[in-house]
Amino acid sequence: MTTKNTILVTGGAGYIGSHTIIELLETTDFKIISVDNFSNSSAKTFERIEKITGKKITNYDVDLCNRIDLEKIFENEKNIVGIIHFAAYKSVEESVLNPYKYYNNNINSLLNVLECCLKFNITNFIFSSSCSVYGNISQLPVKEDTPFGKAESPYAYTKQVGEEMIKDYTKAFPQLQTIALRYFNPVGANTS
Repeated sequence: MTTKNTILVTGGAGYIGSHTIIELLETTDFKIISVDNFSNSSAKTFERIEKITGKKITNYDVDLCNRIDLEKIFENEKNIVGIIHFAAYKSVEESVLNPYKYYNNNINSLLNVLECCLKFNITNFIFSSSCSVYGNISQLPVKEDTPFGKAESPYAYTKQVGEEMIKDYTKAFPQLQTIALRYFNPVGANTS
């Protein structure tokens, strides 16, 4: 029996993560697994994914800031070929009131996931960034080469730092293929 290559989606029970999982299940032949500790989501999301796709998702209830528990996932799942990293705290207002929570979670979780990419030879990595990296825009339209502005919140700053971390890792480890997605108001629904 041939084992399928696996895509790991962090934050798979979240809004964008769950829609991505559905799309991957419906349009690819990859095995999809999730890591989500439900700090901003619900386990019921996986019931909805199964209802829509007819496929059950394995989710690991792990805090990505816990490197030991995170590495156990990679030891258990031997065929991971790519990671899509959506797991992060995302409230601008909350980040202003509690910057430590955002710096600790958003930066440490990314660092741990990148280190696991290296340790377990995973070369495909997609990072969920944000349009907030641009700061207050003085000129429209915004393009990929629009320079970063001053971060307007700790949340935005964690996304700027995250993109810089990924650039540094890609320079130091050229086998790592990365991309950052910068969203402006993601919205949609599955009509299935």
